[in-house]
Amino acid sequence: MTALPDLQKKRAITLIAFSVVIITLAHFVLGRTTHSRHVFHIILGGTYLLPIVAAAFWFGIRGAVAVSGGITLLYYAHIRISWPNQPMENANQFGMMAVYWFVAVVAGLLVRLRDREHAARLEAERQAEREAVIEGLAGLSNALRARDEYTREHSEHVSRLAEEIGKHLGLSPGRLELLRLAGLVHDIGKIGVRDDILLKPHDLTFEERAVIERHPIVAAEILRPIRGAKEIAEIVLAHHECPDGSGYPYGRKGEAIPLEAHILRVADVFASLTERRPYKPAMDQSEVMIILNGMAGSKLHLESVRVLQSSGPFT
Repeated sequence: MTALPDLQKKRAITLIAFSVVIITLAHFVLGRTTHSRHVFHIILGGTYLLPIVAAAFWFGIRGAVAVSGGITLLYYAHIRISWPNQPMENANQFGMMAVYWFVAVVAGLLVRLRDREHAARLEAERQAEREAVIEGLAGLSNALRARDEYTREHSEHVSRLAEEIGKHLGLSPGRLELLRLAGLVHDIGKIGVRDDILLKPHDLTFEERAVIERHPIVAAEILRPIRGAKEIAEIVLAHHECPDGSGYPYGRKGEAIPLEAHILRVADVFASLTERRPYKPAMDQSEVMIILNGMAGSKLHLESVRVLQSSGPFT
């Protein structure tokens, strides 16, 4: 069944209803005084099939059956009023009504079969696309491992944590898959950061921080050419943005930031604080949650922090 927007749906219903009314009025107005007019009645009876088929195409088997039922009532009224005491002709007319129902059911079933085949084809294409994305991201993950083993382990941690938060927030399986993959490559842009900056064990200068803060842009530029990774690129691009607009690289705020990016940022901050780094020891999870609660709503997505607060501990 072709999915129609509300406006097109209303237009389709209007067109079907209008055509049925016109055909019915033509039946009553035409009369049956001559043989040629009788031929026109036969043709008009056949034209009722057009709105039935249209209803099947636009609204499926239920739409076709509903229209067929309405047409049957109207055609029966025409038979009783215009063709009384005509048993031979009435037999043909009742046969035509049976044809309406047969066509409605068959057309509806054929449309359903077409839609199922179309859905199966789309799912196969999506599966192939997902496999291509996973293959491409696996290559990037290997490149990240060769560059920096710590960043790869951190990315895997963030990916698992973000997926868990997403489940608690009710994300669909498809969105969870995007979130998981985005977590695996959220720091892939650091491939473009020099070692002396990326591995620096103490505070960065303003210029060095500016280089680091470009890594979401670099990551998005790496991901976008990969077939099927456009949405992942947008999540990664925004994963350092804050609800209050104080994040980077573009200072987006609120609903301008994808939900998956909000979740990914919370997972990233939590993982960064609980992991040991060259310049700091790992923090206890209870200490980290105090920090995250203080950032919730302004720097971090409130609902995601609440998930961590209520569903921990996370590792």
